Amino acid sequence: MNRLQTSGFYASIERISGFLLANLLSACLLMSLLGAPLALVSLFAYMNDLAWGRSPEFFGVYFGAMRRHWRAALGLGLLDCAGFALIAINLSIFPLMRLQDYLTMLSLALTVSFGALLLLTNIYAWALLPLLGLPLRATLKLSLLLTFSRPLHSLLLAVAALLPLLISLALPIAFLLIFSLSLSAYIATRGVAWALRRHFPREQLAELLSEPRA
Repeated sequence: MNRLQTSGFYASIERISGFLLANLLSACLLMSLLGAPLALVSLFAYMNDLAWGRSPEFFGVYFGAMRRHWRAALGLGLLDCAGFALIAINLSIFPLMRLQDYLTMLSLALTVSFGALLLLTNIYAWALLPLLGLPLRATLKLSLLLTFSRPLHSLLLAVAALLPLLISLALPIAFLLIFSLSLSAYIATRGVAWALRRHFPREQLAELLSEPRA
């Protein structure tokens, strides 16, 4: 019993240290435009393993995901930059327009809706990319499918995942460097895992998860 307790204690220490180290490394990589997609795919890969009840070896999972998925991560990052840049440009134009105009209000509503859809789809996409190892197009299709099939869950998941980041803005920066990013990613991967279990039959999901990762 003591040996089992000792083994469980060291496993818990390893998970906690990996959780904090993933946050710190990701925070450093996120400071560069090129490193941000690599940080996200690696962070979500490690949090996926924790969310699915595995005991990941940190360096193998974190840098292994970076090595396997860097092309898809950069592609997804470019799509994100284009999408959010388009939203920013549209929002910057609205103060110059008359908000009483119906076309302006419609355009604003479409822009906000597109931004919300982009955010919700991103949460699924970054979690699914290292989890399933599908091509980027297939990952985006599955992300959109899960977003539209469970809109309320997707919205609540986005709020829950963003909450630690928003709270950390009012706290010392140390919280963001060692804790908040990992917590947000872990909440997101738990929510994505729940959505996958509800969407796919158990046998189909097991087959999907057992396929070799690209």
